[in-house]
Amino acid sequence: MAGPADPFALGDGPDACLLLHGLTGSPAEMRPVGDALAAAGFRAVAPLLPGHGTTPEDLYKTTRADLAVAAQTALLSLAGARRIFLCGLSVGGLLSIGLAARSWVREGLPDFSAIALLAPAIDFAGTTWLFAHVIGRLPALPLILGKGARDVSGGPDEREKVDPSYTAIPMRWGAELRLLSEETQKLAPRVHAPALLLHGALDRTIAASGSRRLARMLGSSQVEVRVLPRSGHVLPLDVESAEVCRDIVSFFQGVG
Repeated sequence: MAGPADPFALGDGPDACLLLHGLTGSPAEMRPVGDALAAAGFRAVAPLLPGHGTTPEDLYKTTRADLAVAAQTALLSLAGARRIFLCGLSVGGLLSIGLAARSWVREGLPDFSAIALLAPAIDFAGTTWLFAHVIGRLPALPLILGKGARDVSGGPDEREKVDPSYTAIPMRWGAELRLLSEETQKLAPRVHAPALLLHGALDRTIAASGSRRLARMLGSSQVEVRVLPRSGHVLPLDVESAEVCRDIVSFFQGVG
């Protein structure tokens, strides 16, 4: 029986979407989006990124390059799809931009039809800002730091639905997170696929200003930014999950 942190593949339609979870999370936080896409006729595939789904100690041994390679490998598994879409949450959004910034035609994949970026980790907020910009500039010690409660606004009932994400993170990932965000912003102008950016107004982890700023960086001719007034950071698992899923499906269905 599949566990909540396991990768999943849903649906069997001709069009495929790669779903990338966030840092310290798992595919389960993307499951509502996967279910909605599969119900709409898409194939939805969500890998488990390296260093996740086990213990934070495994993430300590993982680099941002490892995540990027895993995302590329998962993308290549969609070869044969008629159209390909991307959807990433937080750091998964950064990885999605990295994929969308280049052509994969030589690898047998079509150009991306559209991407959806959920709370992309561009402008850090609160303790995440301290983690990336203060702790992330200190000498990296082999320490695992507590993260506190997951950033969802729906109260205890919603938090109980959250996947088995880590409640701690290696200190060395402060620098990894900051550098991944900086590198991604340099790649953003190379992204030309239609893009939908969704962000929670109550997000305490990543500031909504980052999504607005990223929208101006992208080279896409079609960019939409929507702020969900009652949601925190983990949009697919928060109180406006149904609206998030509808927006993504509608956007993907509406592109050429």
